[in-house]
Amino acid sequence: MKGIVSSFQSLGTLDGPGVRAVVFAAGCPLRCIYCHNPETWEMKGEEVDAETLVQKILRFKPFIKNGGVTFSGGEPLLQGAFFAEVAERLKKENLHVALDTSGNFSDNSTERLVRAVDLIILDVKFVSESDYKKYTGGSLEKTLAFLALAKRENKRVWIRQVVVKGLTDSDENVRKLKEILRPFSDCIDKIEFLPFRKICLEKYDRMNIDFPLKNLEETDTITLDRMNAVLAENNS
Repeated sequence: MKGIVSSFQSLGTLDGPGVRAVVFAAGCPLRCIYCHNPETWEMKGEEVDAETLVQKILRFKPFIKNGGVTFSGGEPLLQGAFFAEVAERLKKENLHVALDTSGNFSDNSTERLVRAVDLIILDVKFVSESDYKKYTGGSLEKTLAFLALAKRENKRVWIRQVVVKGLTDSDENVRKLKEILRPFSDCIDKIEFLPFRKICLEKYDRMNIDFPLKNLEETDTITLDRMNAVLAENNS
C-alpha cells in the first residue's frame, strides 16, 4: 500500500514522549487560521509504500527506541489505511506510535488506525462549533466524536490547543475546554496550551499565500501561565 508523505523528521522532541521520528502526512481537510504547515494542505509530496517507510524509520530505531514514531501532518486520518499498516508493522518492532490529529475526518480505516497506535495527540482547536467552523472550516463535533472513539478503544490521549490572542486566550475558553473534556477525563493524560508563533511566515511568503494573522502578536508566557493556572483550578 502507498501513501503520500509531505516530509520526515528523524529526531523530533515535541511530538510525543521522548525522541521521535515524525512523519508528516500530505493532505488536510482543515484550513486553520494559524496553520504552521500550509505545505501539507494538498495531497502532494513523496509517494512511498508502507514497507519502504517502515524501513526508513527503523534505521533510526537506536535513537528513538525510548521514544517512538509520530504520524503528524497535514492529517494522517486522510490516509488511515496506509498509516494503520505502517503502525502495525512498527508495533511488531516494539516501537511506541503516536497519532497527532484534529479528529476531523473519518472513514472505514479510522478505527483500525486508532487501534494500532499507543497515543493520540488531539488538537481541540476551538471550544464552540461556530468558532471551529469560522477559523478552521471544520467541526468541534467531529473532534469530540473522534475523542469518544479513542476512549472506547482505551487509548491514552494528550489534548493540545494553540493559544491565539483574542480567540483562545481567555479564562472562559479554558473553563469551557475543561467542561467539554470532562466526560473523557479518564483517558486524557494531559492538556497542553501551545503558544501562537509566526515562524511559518517564510513558508507563506514562499508559497505566495497570505497569512491571516501576520500582524497579530505572539503569545507570551504570562498568558500561558494564567491559562494553566485556570486549568489547574478545582471546580468539583
